[in-house]
Amino acid sequence: MANLCESLISKAIDFDCDELITRGLESDGIIINRSDIDFSATVFDNTNPNIIKTIVLKTGKVGYDVKQLGNTPFTGTQSTLEVGTYRNTWTHQIPIVVLSNTPEVANKIIDGLANGTFVVILRNKFKGESGEAEFQVYGYTQGLVASEGTNEKYSEDTDGGWLITLQETGARLSAMFFFNTDATTTAAAYEALKTA
Repeated sequence: MANLCESLISKAIDFDCDELITRGLESDGIIINRSDIDFSATVFDNTNPNIIKTIVLKTGKVGYDVKQLGNTPFTGTQSTLEVGTYRNTWTHQIPIVVLSNTPEVANKIIDGLANGTFVVILRNKFKGESGEAEFQVYGYTQGLVASEGTNEKYSEDTDGGWLITLQETGARLSAMFFFNTDATTTAAAYEALKTA
């Protein structure tokens, strides 16, 4: 009898010389308050649980742009294997730089990041053959929460702004992607998350 919880590989570990992976992330993404997602309306791909085909937000809720400057946006974004006693999981980490420090930023962004739970979609520079690898989703399983936060006035990296690190621990999957049908359809759905 097969063990349904056993994880096995089912593809050759190889590389395609015509489509080599490209490191890095684009400079923009979307951050969503996790409580604003209608999880009951989420649609996953029938054959691949790592692909989310549809993300639906609750009525009147929106995702917010998150943009980073520089040649290496979202530097430090990573996924790390966490070895457990009975089951291994993943920790996903995203550093977010906020190049401002006004009362409005403190109220509407920093204090929220410090205490909220989030889902973030970032855009990989490596898109995949049909665009399936462009939009990577972090925090869908357990939620991203702040693990570090600093406002160093003389920091050359933040120019006196904020550096907030969001982290999801205990994620079952190594990576999740937002993709439906083709690159054009997915890009439109991604943009639609930013409007109520």
